[in-house]
Amino acid sequence: MKISSVLIIFLSLVAFSANIYFTEFVDLTDIVIDFINNSNNFLYVSSYSLDNYYVVEAINRLSEKGLDVRVILEVSNKDLKCKVLKDYEKSLHHAKFMVNDNGVIFGSANFTDSGLFEGYNDIVVFEKDKVEDFKNLFLNLWNEGKVSGCKNFFVVGYDDVESKLLEFIQSAKKRIYVCVYALTNQKVFALLKYKESRGVEIKIITDKWFNNSILKKYPIRNIVIVRDKMLHHKFVIVDNSVFLGSVNITVNGLTKNFEMAYISNQFLNSYLKVFDYLWRRYSENKDIED
Repeated sequence: MKISSVLIIFLSLVAFSANIYFTEFVDLTDIVIDFINNSNNFLYVSSYSLDNYYVVEAINRLSEKGLDVRVILEVSNKDLKCKVLKDYEKSLHHAKFMVNDNGVIFGSANFTDSGLFEGYNDIVVFEKDKVEDFKNLFLNLWNEGKVSGCKNFFVVGYDDVESKLLEFIQSAKKRIYVCVYALTNQKVFALLKYKESRGVEIKIITDKWFNNSILKKYPIRNIVIVRDKMLHHKFVIVDNSVFLGSVNITVNGLTKNFEMAYISNQFLNSYLKVFDYLWRRYSENKDIED
């Protein structure tokens, strides 16, 4: 499986030691497999679901070699031969990340065909500076079923992520660009309407799932619905910063599920590029159907 060298958008950061990848421009499968294969002693995986054949095989090979391989899922997979923890609490296990000796993968993508290449998703690959924090977070879940904090990240169940997102949106002076699978949180939607009334530029890209939302009857002028693929991103651009991660803009996503989010101004250009790409594509083809 080759990664296309055409139209790959990524951001390399020396200080932050991170690369960003989008399924709009690259199949994420090889990136994830390379990350798995780069594990020396352990690999811990958190995802809603995991069923990509190549990812499962890579994980199983590590486990057979004797590495400490553990996976926490909401939706189980009987093909995994490593230790798997499923449905450890009542809330939805929805955060998507991998952590090994050498780095962290974090973003909107489940480790499935839909997450890695069929739908629209993003991942950030951090290097070693994030490893210990994610490792501790994972082991607290694994050993105690306890949601703990993670330095510089926001964790639903530990942090007040809904308030953090509302504060982030409230701070907008010029623009708010929302690109998210599920948008049903009325507090957030009301604030977007208010900011629009105050002259802030609002643009929303969301999935056809929005057709089932009660908020559809309260339209914002600049909204585009993606119907031909699953729009699974979860990011919000406010002025010169971006809020990203696993969090849908729903009550459960912001207050109840196990979710993670991150705010950065270093990643802005990459997320602006993918937002502009989607906006141009779908605002010109608003009637596109499955």
